[in-house]
Amino acid sequence: MEARFELALAEINHCNKCGFCLPACPTYKLTGNEVDSPRGRIALVEGVLNGEIAADQGLEESLSYCLGCRACETACPSGVQYHRVLEAGKQVLDKTRPSHRALTFLPRALLRLTRHPKRLASLARLGRRTAHWPLPEQLRALSPMLRYRSEEVPGVSVHPEPIGKALFFQGCVQEALFSDANQAAQALLQAAGYTVTEPAGQTCCGAILWHAGRSDEAKALARANIEAFEATGEVPIANTAGGCGAMLSEYGEIFEDDPAWAERAQRFSARVQDWSRLIMESPVQLEFQGNGERVTMQNSCHLVNVEGGGDVPALLACRVAGDQFLPMASQDRCCGSAGIYNIQHPKWANRLLDAKMDEVAAFAPSRVLVVNPGCHMQMTLGVHRSGADAEVEHLARYLYRAFLRAQGQP
Repeated sequence: MEARFELALAEINHCNKCGFCLPACPTYKLTGNEVDSPRGRIALVEGVLNGEIAADQGLEESLSYCLGCRACETACPSGVQYHRVLEAGKQVLDKTRPSHRALTFLPRALLRLTRHPKRLASLARLGRRTAHWPLPEQLRALSPMLRYRSEEVPGVSVHPEPIGKALFFQGCVQEALFSDANQAAQALLQAAGYTVTEPAGQTCCGAILWHAGRSDEAKALARANIEAFEATGEVPIANTAGGCGAMLSEYGEIFEDDPAWAERAQRFSARVQDWSRLIMESPVQLEFQGNGERVTMQNSCHLVNVEGGGDVPALLACRVAGDQFLPMASQDRCCGSAGIYNIQHPKWANRLLDAKMDEVAAFAPSRVLVVNPGCHMQMTLGVHRSGADAEVEHLARYLYRAFLRAQGQP
């Protein structure tokens, strides 16, 4: 048996079937069906790896409906790394039926476009222009996600006494659709005392491909990123996308059985930090002035459950004087975006989203903050579906404006 499958079985052996993962799982809460829970999926993967059941006996459907949010891992008293089991199951399916997911045209196109942010940006602009055309139902339902228009962010005064350096990871979807979030984060990092640079040669983090079961393609992107950043020493690598940060922080795990890349990947992952943590921990404490708004937040489940940094965005939002931050009870629970999940399984994703928007409606905020591009698009869709009078915006863009106000700038 391959080493990756042995590792998955080792994780499975740690599972004591207690069921603490069930209430943490969004899909189990939707259906109440055991095969839609982490415990049920673990049992299916175990059966396939041990040769007790065939891979085509329910495994594909069960795993495809998993969001991969990893809330189950934070709820597990035994510390089971569920994602290892999930990825092993997907890789089994790839070995037995390479086309098992039968992705439709749109998901396949998006997977290809992750390597080409400029093309992705052009597609988004085209999508906005054709939003009122008589499009196919699937495209028409998704078109509200593209309502956001990124704007250029002017630079700010760099702190006169730099405290250190930071490297910036752009990401693919984030840079293509929400480049102003990247620009705002870099401006704030500079104001907080960091000298920020963007290494050439970086590419997509590979998360969307990895979670789609295309591990070889994802690893090729990871190697390119490791090579692009490793010549820069031990400088922190900052990013504005929770999903990207989670993937980057686990390169060490992805290559752990590859002698040629294991150490290099581990060194890379040890340097990854969300941009918000660098702002929070800087000795140069920025001031933020609000505009009397009611603000809530949809957090990134990967920033929360994988990177362990989910508390920082909310703490920063609370520092905006004059605005009222209203934390949702489910702000750390998946919104239903999950890479291309909302394209593959729109009905389930929309059920999760509608429940989220019920919470948003109770607060009647003027602004919904996000820290991940998938969440940005999903929550934009939610605002459209619910008719809420709110704007969806990345935390960096929101804090950037609040910083300018505190500096007396319009």
